[in-house]
Amino acid sequence: MHLRADWMSRVLTVPYIPVLGPTHPDLCTPEMFTELFADVLTASRAGVALPFDKDRRWSPAKADMVLVDEILHRPDHTIIPVLSRRGGGTVKTYFYGDSPDFDALRAATRRWCRTLDAASGRVIWFSTNVTGQGNHTRVLLKDFNHPAPEPPRGPAVTDLDDCDLEVAATFTAFATAMAHHGFDFLRQRRDAGHPDGPILVTQADRHVVGAIGPLTIMPDRSGREMLLPQYFGVVPGHRGHGHGRALWRAVERWAAEHRADYQLLQARTGGASDQLFQSEGLRPLGYVSTVPA
Repeated sequence: MHLRADWMSRVLTVPYIPVLGPTHPDLCTPEMFTELFADVLTASRAGVALPFDKDRRWSPAKADMVLVDEILHRPDHTIIPVLSRRGGGTVKTYFYGDSPDFDALRAATRRWCRTLDAASGRVIWFSTNVTGQGNHTRVLLKDFNHPAPEPPRGPAVTDLDDCDLEVAATFTAFATAMAHHGFDFLRQRRDAGHPDGPILVTQADRHVVGAIGPLTIMPDRSGREMLLPQYFGVVPGHRGHGHGRALWRAVERWAAEHRADYQLLQARTGGASDQLFQSEGLRPLGYVSTVPA
């Protein structure tokens, strides 16, 4: 399946590749989109993660399969369904274009779910403005080509491995409380000895109350060094006291010291992370929106 660059140029509003996720804008021109998507198809058939796929840090295998025979590629829109085999299975239907027909897209997604015995499905689309329905996340870009900012006044940030044993032991309770942010998964990998990268933490009363990590750098398709997304969160009782900003600025300093070129992030529109990233000057690249099928 070959996607036409001239058709994609009309509908590619956000630099986002199915299976790969957000991509640097320089690597997601319509021409590069078609090349990257060809790489995705090759990897999908083999069931492996591409060398520049952020999921490779967890496993060289890949659980996402592009439903090639179901792709609809037209001059004014493109529909790309993908089956994720994680859990009970999820069909993700990616729509590129204006004015998605949600009823038709949901119906098609539910049909693929039945055919493939997937437990759930959702429709994903892209825009430069937030529309009325769905859940919305903002895609943001941080270039690390400027001096890292000074740490703000407030909570100190330390590497979890440098905390004393009493404080480090409280990371388990933090991870359990913040499981919905991915930290319990990260704790399990840490306990199993996986070297995923540093986890930076803040503490209060000798308990971990905020964390961001793991910090991992990987070359992208062009060879530039990208800092991969991290799990990031502060327990509810300690939000609003500077923990999030302190952690983010510590990441910026770490990235500069380790010569990362950039990072791409997604944040729930209007949420605490979104507000923080915008106040810290990250560049917005558009919105990714979803609705369940």
